[in-house]
Amino acid sequence: MVLTMETDVIERFSLFDSYKKKETFFTVIGLLFTRQVTLARAAELLEMSREEFSRILKLIGLEYSYLTQDEVLREKKASESL
Repeated sequence: MVLTMETDVIERFSLFDSYKKKETFFTVIGLLFTRQVTLARAAELLEMSREEFSRILKLIGLEYSYLTQDEVLREKKASESL
């Protein structure tokens, strides 16, 4: 059986035991990072707490912020001028 790159990544991802849960996780990650769902809603869709989901994101090296990159820079500049 020839696997597509997407299928191969999902199958090798060891965080969840079933393919369906892995697929849901990657879908929710996409929704979160395109700002279609909040962090709280993403955690809810994955049936876990916000804290647990945040910890998983950190463990796999994904940084999530409610602020856009421009907003982060503006906040940083504002705090430095205080």
